[in-house]
Amino acid sequence: ACGGVTTLVDMPLVLTTLTDLARRKIEAGERDSVVDFSLHAGMMEREEHLEEVEALAEMGVRSFKAFTTAPFRATYEYIGRLLARAGSVGGRVTVHAEDHDVVEEGVRKIRGEGRKDPLAHHESRPPEAEAVAVARLISLVERVGGHLHVAHMNTAYGVALVNEAKARGLRVTAETCLHYLVYTKEAARERGPYLKMTPPLRTRGDVEALWRGVEAGVVDAVATDHAPGTREEKEVGWEDIWEAWGGIPGVEELLPLTVSEGLRRGIPLERLCWVLSEGPARAFGLYPRKGALLPGSDADLVLLERREVTIRADALHYKVGWSAYEGLRSSVWPSATYVRGTLVAREGEVLARPGHGRFVPMGGDPAVPVWRLGG
Repeated sequence: ACGGVTTLVDMPLVLTTLTDLARRKIEAGERDSVVDFSLHAGMMEREEHLEEVEALAEMGVRSFKAFTTAPFRATYEYIGRLLARAGSVGGRVTVHAEDHDVVEEGVRKIRGEGRKDPLAHHESRPPEAEAVAVARLISLVERVGGHLHVAHMNTAYGVALVNEAKARGLRVTAETCLHYLVYTKEAARERGPYLKMTPPLRTRGDVEALWRGVEAGVVDAVATDHAPGTREEKEVGWEDIWEAWGGIPGVEELLPLTVSEGLRRGIPLERLCWVLSEGPARAFGLYPRKGALLPGSDADLVLLERREVTIRADALHYKVGWSAYEGLRSSVWPSATYVRGTLVAREGEVLARPGHGRFVPMGGDPAVPVWRLGG
C-alpha cells in the first residue's frame, strides 16, 4: 500500500491440494491484507493438479502457474494439456520460461569450472534458455489454443518472440520485472547475492529491448516477482552464490522506480500507467473492476508526487530489512493510496486495518479455440 500497490496477485509456494490452498489463502488474505488480491494456482506439475482446474476456476482462480525448469518442472507436453484445459474455463497459463535442458547444461558448465562468484549464477542460465522455452510455448498455443502469459520476461529474444506471436493474433501476454529494467548482470559485481534471482539479470542490450517492448505494447505488465529472503539467506552467497536465496523484494519500489526510469527515457506517462494498471488487469481477467477509473470500477487510486527520493531500506516496510534497489534515486513517490475509495496509506504510513483487502476473482478470457494436443 505504501508503495502505491492497490491489488496484487499472489503466488503460493506451498505444495498441497491446490483448491485447499486457495481457500486458505483467500481466508488469510481477507483477514490480514490491507490491499485487494487475487491468486495464481501453482505449482502446476502433477496429473492431479489438472483435475483441479475447473474447481479452481469456479473459485475465481484462473491463472495456472507452471515452470519449464527445476525444481517444479512441468514438461512441455503437460503444459500443452494445461493450456487446453485452462482455456476451456477462460483461464490463462502463466509460465516461468527457462528451458530445462539449456539451464542444466549452463549450470553444469559454470559449476564445473569451480565458480562460486555472484556473476556465476547469472552466466549459468543463458538467454537462450528463455528463447527456447518461449518459442516452444508459443508453438503449443498455436496447436492447442489457450492463453499463455510469459512471466518475468528478461531477454531481447523473448520480446521478439512475443511481439511476433501477438502480430499473428495468438493469445500471448507477457510481463517483465523492475529489476530487469534497471540492472544488468554487471550490477552483481557490487551487489552480489542481493541481486540473485531467477531468471537472472541480463545485458544492456536486453534491458534496452525490454524498454522498447514496454513502449511498443509488447510488454503487458511490469511486475515484481517479489520473493525476498533474509539477510542471512543472502549473505552466504558472497562465499558461494549457489547457497544464496534466489529472490528479492520489490513491491514497494515497483511503481515509483518504473515511472521514474520510464519518464527519464521519454516514455509517455500514459504508457507507464498502462503497464502498471490496465495491462496487468486485462492480462489476468481483473479489468474493468481493476486497472480503470470507470463507472462501476473499484475506486483504486494512487497519488504520485514529483519528489526526489533515494531508496533506503530503513524507510520501507519489508520484514527482511533490505532493498535490492538501495541507493537508487526516484523522481516520483506515492503520497497517498486508495483502495475501493478508502485511503489505506499516506506518506509511508498504513492507515487501513488488516482485513480491508478483498479477494478479487479473475474473470474468464474471451472464448478461445481449444484443440486436443496433436489435433
